[in-house]
Amino acid sequence: MSRWLPETIELHLGDGPSNAMPSVADMLADCERQLVAHAPRKSARLRCVIGGEAVRCAVVPWIDELSSPAQRQRLAEQTYFETYGEVARSWTVCQHAAGYSAASLACAIETPLLSGLEAAARARGLVLVSVQPALMHAYNHVRHSLARGQFWFVLVERRSVTLLLMSATEPVQVKRLPVPTTGLVGLLNREWFALGLEGPRCPVFVGRSAGATQAMVAGDRPPAFTAPWTITVLPLALPTVPRAPEQVAA
Repeated sequence: MSRWLPETIELHLGDGPSNAMPSVADMLADCERQLVAHAPRKSARLRCVIGGEAVRCAVVPWIDELSSPAQRQRLAEQTYFETYGEVARSWTVCQHAAGYSAASLACAIETPLLSGLEAAARARGLVLVSVQPALMHAYNHVRHSLARGQFWFVLVERRSVTLLLMSATEPVQVKRLPVPTTGLVGLLNREWFALGLEGPRCPVFVGRSAGATQAMVAGDRPPAFTAPWTITVLPLALPTVPRAPEQVAA
């Protein structure tokens, strides 16, 4: 006797060719178009990767007096409210804790987008198993290739670049900026000096979304001229195509 693993579909949303910031309606329409193209079977698993301006990332500091999971969640939500104002109340905030006494990396996505994706999956008989920001999707895809200690992880998307500075124990800074015309080295230098950091430069790891061009990376000079940075461009992670059912022995 054998069983069949369900089909898995992975959609990338929010980093399309338009120069305008995608609305929730735009991304849900894109989701429908991709689902029509994939034509998944009922009960297939659906994974959605949300990129570009549709995700806001932030570092939530550690506070000893607010150490329980519920308190940390309220602190993360308050961090967004203080930064973005009343509009942040319509966002769903999730955070990944690096460990006790460490800052956490938080991501916020508009709640109507999450609800719409759930409804789109349910209408087609699919199972929505994850909605993940592109930064974390790319980071998790290559995390075993990253150095220990302090490093930059840079995600290049079609219209923006996200800089994540990690220490040995926690996230230090996360910042999304328009793709620079001056190249990555100049951008890293500016951010390093703005943070007031001293000492040797840390390694830099660059990942690209499926919608990104090589413009920023290719526009930089050859490795010998990227000093004082050591920059490693990681393999491009393309969207997952539907997988054929796999037969597994019972």
